Amino acid sequence: MIVAACSLAVGLLLTGCAGAGTSPSPSPTASPASSPSASPTPTSTASVDPNAPAGQCADDVLEVTVRTAPDGGSAGHTNSQVVFTNTGSTSCELRGAPGVSVLDASGAQLGEPADQSEPASPPTITIAAGGTAFAALSAVNIGTDGGPLAGSCTVAEGTAYRVYPPHSFTAFDVSATVPACSNSTVWMDVMAVEAG
Repeated sequence: MIVAACSLAVGLLLTGCAGAGTSPSPSPTASPASSPSASPTPTSTASVDPNAPAGQCADDVLEVTVRTAPDGGSAGHTNSQVVFTNTGSTSCELRGAPGVSVLDASGAQLGEPADQSEPASPPTITIAAGGTAFAALSAVNIGTDGGPLAGSCTVAEGTAYRVYPPHSFTAFDVSATVPACSNSTVWMDVMAVEAG
């Protein structure tokens, strides 16, 4: 009788511990179709990464857009910029590379997200109220046939970029028509945020 009661107590204790420390991942929802310059309202209520800078920009003051970079591209690549605008009334900070992936028309991620390329200690960028910062985004020019990645890239048409600001768990979906590798071939690379 005592052995059975102890076994039950140990079983309940282990069951309680098994669920401790885990929480469901945020499930960002696709934003309604909008122009590339519009930034959706953040959909997650998750907290900010504890490694974020002290003055981390709150998700609700950020507007996220994607624009063509001034140089447009290089041999076999297209260059863009993921732009973060501080719509708040005070300055805020971002540090590191954002998360970037491409979505299909149903809101599902196509293939792999962009590789994040950043130094070991990326600088903290202060964005003044109304100011901007950007992260350089480079993609292999895969066209409709895979381009330089022909044979290793299954091309599909994306309808939006999904962007997670550095150290944030909130997704911003930015409408765009962009070819994507829908298999495991990585074709994009994003750098750390810089002043701009």
